[in-house]
Formats: sequence, structure tokens, C-alpha cells
Amino acid sequence: MSSSSNSSLATGPTVAVLNQKGGVGKTTVTLGLASAAWTAGVRTLVVDLDAQANATWALGVDPSTENWGTGDALAANATGAAGPMIVPSGWGDTIWLLPAAGDLTERETDVRRADPARRLAKALDGVASTFDLVLIDCAPSLGLNTQNALAAASQALLVVEPTIFGVRGVNPVVDLVEQVWESDNAALDLAGVILNRVPAVSSDAQLRQQELAKMVGSKAVWSPSIPQRVIVNQAHGERAPIHAFGRRAGELPGIFDALLAKLRRSLA
Repeated sequence: MSSSSNSSLATGPTVAVLNQKGGVGKTTVTLGLASAAWTAGVRTLVVDLDAQANATWALGVDPSTENWGTGDALAANATGAAGPMIVPSGWGDTIWLLPAAGDLTERETDVRRADPARRLAKALDGVASTFDLVLIDCAPSLGLNTQNALAAASQALLVVEPTIFGVRGVNPVVDLVEQVWESDNAALDLAGVILNRVPAVSSDAQLRQQELAKMVGSKAVWSPSIPQRVIVNQAHGERAPIHAFGRRAGELPGIFDALLAKLRRSLA
């Protein structure tokens, strides 16, 4: 995206991981990137902006026991409000978490309140810059909470499954990124598209990848893609980084390492 006259609200190396469609693996990608950051010693904050709180749980934190979280950070509408709400994850002292607590569903209806789309940017102002990387796990929605994620981010990372419905849902997401860039965050850019749950052999998946490349440009579709593997669900179930599984994780750690390296280059 080209430059704009709007002032940037991005507050540090912050990436919004999104798609309007549920079940495409946004949380899997967020956690995979966090796992790569964990093994590389990259100080990372995961912001769980999904009311399902799957990232919170997988990072070893029980959302039902947290008194404060992203819902409260949005409601506060105050600079640096997220700081006291950040908690250590269960993955070690380099991975931190702003948990999905507070009423995130109610925050979707805050359109009549002051600066409705800039609240997360305010909450992370002065906080995100203390981390090497901030990953925002968005809900499967293009509503106000996702707009807040984009207004707080310097990069948007779209996660797509190579299916007909997955590819059909790309254009509205790209449109929202453009809208937020124009209205709330001139520093926002679409970093790229990550293909997730790619089958080993599928002519239909190959066709959808070709369609996606035509829609967003071949350079915007990141490589490597992420294959469908059972070990991902096991890692989530054990609330552990995929890198902790060693050889059992197969090629996945190397894939997420490569994607993290590409992401950090795009943030430089």
C-alpha cells in the first residue's frame, strides 16, 4: 500500500493474524509462529482477541481464572492499558500473553463509543514496543474487534485454506485491510497470505492456490505452506510449542521457522 495522510497508530512490531472464516487455522499459525519465536529466544507477546480463547488456553493459561484481558483493554480506551493485564504464558519467559478475558463479544458493539477502532492501539501504546514481536490472534470476523487489531498492527497476515470457500473469502478481508489503512492506520500493510492445512496431493488445492495468486499476486502468497498434520492438534492438546516435539513434529518446526524469519524481515 502506498503512503497516506492518516497518522499511524501502530505501536511496535505488531502483526494481526486474521480471516473472516472460522476453522482455517489462524490460531494454529499464531501459535506456530510463537513456537518458532520461543525456540529462537524472540521476546513475543500474543494478544488473544478471540472470545473462544483457544490461544490463551493453548499457551497454558486458563481464561476463566484471569481477572483482566483483551476485553478490558478495549473497554479502557486508555494509553498503555494492556500493560498490567499481560501475563506470562506457560511456554517460558520469552512468550507473554494478553489473555482473552473480559467481554470481547460486547466490545463488538462499541461503535458509538469514542474511537471505537483505535482502542487496542491505545492499549498497546508503549507496551508493544517492549517486545520483539506482537502477534494478534483475531476472531473469525471482520467486525470491530478485528478492525481494532488492524488499527494496532503494522502488518496483516491472512490465513487461508486452499478450498473454494477459503479463497472466496479473501477479497472482503483485503478490502477491510484497505479500509483500516485509509481510516485508522497509515502504517498498515498486507504482509502476505499463508496457506494452511494444505493436502499432500490435491488437484483442487493446486487450482485454488493458482486462483489465490491471481487475486493477491504470487509474491503475496508466502512459502512454505503449512501441511495438514495430526501433531498440530496434539501440541494444542498438550498446551506445548510444536518445536518441543522434536522429530515427532516432522517438517513443521522448520516451516514455522521459515515463516517467522520472513515475517520479521517484512517488519524490519
